[in-house]
Amino acid sequence: MIPTFILVIEDLDDREFMSQLFLDFHRLMCHEARKIAKNDWIAEDIVQDTLLKLIDKVSLLRTLPQRKLVNYIISATKNTTYNYLRKKAHEDLLSFDELGSTEMDLSESYKRDIETIVILHDDLNRLSHIWRKIDKRSQYLLEGRYILGKSSAEMAADLGIRPDSVRMALTRARQTAYQFITEE
Repeated sequence: MIPTFILVIEDLDDREFMSQLFLDFHRLMCHEARKIAKNDWIAEDIVQDTLLKLIDKVSLLRTLPQRKLVNYIISATKNTTYNYLRKKAHEDLLSFDELGSTEMDLSESYKRDIETIVILHDDLNRLSHIWRKIDKRSQYLLEGRYILGKSSAEMAADLGIRPDSVRMALTRARQTAYQFITEE
């Protein structure tokens, strides 16, 4: 069944294109999301999120040859999955801090999640200890990308650099933080 948000696209050609894209690639997108997320329900949500993002790229998608289109859709699905899991881990970490206790029903999947949360919590503690040692630009890059979820374009505009340069600046910021953590 075609998602409702595709059926309400105003441009008839775009609606038809996205409907066909959904029918052609739904199983592939679910498969890619399921490989990473390991959960059918989450995978379906991720496919929906990916499709929403792809609607904005219809003009680009139309120009891609079939092979590149498949790779683009796979990459978009994987990126959406990783972003979803990163956001979920961050939310879980916050709720873990609020609880202050681990007295709850620990199913197998939750035990794996709690390990991830504890590791993230430990990493966050290490980062908080060295945060003041990091220069303001690196702090902005790390906070913008991983906490605020800003795009490269937004950060580039704020820093007065090209969007292409943000990736390298972010890599350097991560290396700086890692260096301080290992010295600690």
